[in-house]
Amino acid sequence: MSLKSLIATGTKLWLDSIDPDLVKKNFEMGAVGATSNPIIVSDLVKTGRFDERMTSLFDKGMSDEEAAWALTDQLVLEAQNVFKPVWDKTRGNTGYVSFELDPLIEDFDLSLPHEERVKRYVTLGKQWGTRRDNRMIKVPATPAGLEAVEHLAAAGIPLNVTLIFSERQYNIARDNVWRGAQKLADKSRFKSVYSIFVSRVDVYTEKHVPSLSAAAQGLVGIV
Repeated sequence: MSLKSLIATGTKLWLDSIDPDLVKKNFEMGAVGATSNPIIVSDLVKTGRFDERMTSLFDKGMSDEEAAWALTDQLVLEAQNVFKPVWDKTRGNTGYVSFELDPLIEDFDLSLPHEERVKRYVTLGKQWGTRRDNRMIKVPATPAGLEAVEHLAAAGIPLNVTLIFSERQYNIARDNVWRGAQKLADKSRFKSVYSIFVSRVDVYTEKHVPSLSAAAQGLVGIV
């Protein structure tokens, strides 16, 4: 199936990258949004294409971590600018670019109490998500992340709740976001989506259910 025929079915195509070249190419093919995560940004940095940008950030006195997040902010913002016409045309229904928060908040070795993890998600979510029209803040469906999304929704920050592997996680995420959104005087600029990781089902069946036909492999998670 071609991208054109896929889009013709009403499917909304989001690009799993914020590579500037891919963003422009996929936008022209009909994509309506994009998403990012630290691994995507790390892989882009490894290409060497952004060495000058990184050097400029280091020259400003930034640490490695600060420069990495500043570059992420730049790349997400550039992708936002590409998809902004979609956001305007659909009145905020699509045209978003997701910015994922620091995964190290969940680092077991940090031994952070639950309340501190929640606080960090909320603080960073507001830092990177406030006053950016078509940016979604990507928060994992961990215990801390699920609690944090209620506070972020109450602040009017568009959300992409990610790493959802079960119906239970989805229900908690949806309910918490809904509760937070009810505190908004104006809900017209608020939007949330939920990223369910169906591809993991396909990975499992490919390894453990080899009897599936070649046609079925890769489609189990969708079906």
